[in-house]
Amino acid sequence: MIAELAARVFAARDIAHRRHWETKSHAEHIALNSFYDDVIEAVDAVVENYQGMFGPIGPFDVKTTPVKDISAFLQEDCDWIESHRDEISQGSASIGALVDTLVSVYSKVLFMLRLK
Repeated sequence: MIAELAARVFAARDIAHRRHWETKSHAEHIALNSFYDDVIEAVDAVVENYQGMFGPIGPFDVKTTPVKDISAFLQEDCDWIESHRDEISQGSASIGALVDTLVSVYSKVLFMLRLK
């Protein structure tokens, strides 16, 4: 589950970064910049702590495809992370808290995108 989390977040970061370059909305540009800056730091904390407790996560593939609705895409990812929180954290309260921080990065960008 942790490898899938890493793959999903890396894909979301890449998609958000590309969309950041493509958008004609200043608000969307700023929101997505904030997301791709913050999300890698947040997932890095999850993965590094996970590896400290449970060992290496192993290789994973990152697959991206263009998305029509960036908000819907990010919301779907956020929902997936929340629904798999307990599986990702494997009973570790500290990893669970870091997953919650990752979710907050998604929630922040979703709020900012709704303001555009």
